[in-house]
Amino acid sequence: MQNILKVVLSVMVIALASNVQAETPVKLGVVNVALLLEKAPQARMADAILKKEFAPQQAELKGLASKLEKQQAKYQKNKSVMSDGQKLMKERELTMLTRDIQRRRNDVQELLNIRRNEELAQLQNIVNDAIKSIGEKQSFDLILYEGIAYTNNRVDITDDVLNHLKTLSKKQRSDFNK
Repeated sequence: MQNILKVVLSVMVIALASNVQAETPVKLGVVNVALLLEKAPQARMADAILKKEFAPQQAELKGLASKLEKQQAKYQKNKSVMSDGQKLMKERELTMLTRDIQRRRNDVQELLNIRRNEELAQLQNIVNDAIKSIGEKQSFDLILYEGIAYTNNRVDITDDVLNHLKTLSKKQRSDFNK
């Protein structure tokens, strides 16, 4: 973290030094990438895709959990009239079902994490392209987006990038509907 801060400060000092020499103002911008990843329409779309993709697995897990609860309730109700052997067999069956559910839940969670990371990587590429596009259109010399402790709203271009992402999303949807 300190190395990043040193690099950022060095770049800013060089930019300001060159500003004094060239008499040309340096245009700086700051982007809150976390906010973009949260509010961008592409992020919402990716979230919806993942929910839809993993809905069958989630439904299956809920069904298994419901089955386990019913079997546990039935066991608790009937264990007083069961023999020791029947109790032992039913407890083993419930334990195996619990382990199976946990194993499946872990597998689904692992797959979901992999897919979420894939979607996040795509979204980060889209956000980076949008930042570059805004930087070129508005003639920024430097845009920072990681490790910013404070920024003045005057240099914060997060809303510009978010609006650009919304425009891209609308354009993609209209192109898709054609």
